Amino acid sequence: MFDRKKYKMFARKQLKGRWAVPVIMTLIITAIMFLFDIPNLIRLFSDEVFWKLWYFEGDITEAYELYNQLSSNSSSYLTSIIQVVAEAILSFAAINVYLKMSRSPEKVSLKYFVEGLNNWSRAFLAALWNYLWVFIWSLLFLIPGIIKAISYSQMYYILCEYKDVSVTKAMRISMIITHGHKGDLFITYLSFLGWICLSALTLGIGVLWVQPYMDMTLINAYHALMKEALELGKIKPEDLTE
Repeated sequence: MFDRKKYKMFARKQLKGRWAVPVIMTLIITAIMFLFDIPNLIRLFSDEVFWKLWYFEGDITEAYELYNQLSSNSSSYLTSIIQVVAEAILSFAAINVYLKMSRSPEKVSLKYFVEGLNNWSRAFLAALWNYLWVFIWSLLFLIPGIIKAISYSQMYYILCEYKDVSVTKAMRISMIITHGHKGDLFITYLSFLGWICLSALTLGIGVLWVQPYMDMTLINAYHALMKEALELGKIKPEDLTE
């Protein structure tokens, strides 16, 4: 049974007295991803359409057309893919830390984050494979894309914990263990929306604590989903070793 409140409670206990590394790790990831956004921000603020939209006083249809024009001017699929891959590599490193925190009450150090970066090749392949399929499903409509994104959401955890599992197999296992729980996971994501909004009042500084809380909760949810799938025979132990 999926128990969101229990996973959150565990997360608070697991982080108690061990906030330093997750907060520093979140700061590093946020700073690196911001660096990737700088060229996009420069391009955005230099775009004439952006300023037309900023001072816009027309009807909603014209505003929508301007927004679409701005998106086409500012967006780059290559840039987006590079950002997705970079975020995946950093996420793998972070998951390496959270997995250790979920398995042991001992203090962790940033060396586990650095060690996690060694998984960059698996992160690279996972990001591209995930991005491809979410993109394909999103072509049908936004909602199918969201559903599939949740269905594939456990891929990174599986690949980080089980080194012998391939990227394609990790996706299949993720689909299996999230079956019947996609709604539960979606509500879990939404349950942090209030904290994220409050973080905005601190100019984003609060995210340094909200993100680890969220990530730790999702790790606990992953463990529960995997445990349930194994107990019900949805997957077998040998599926995780080859």
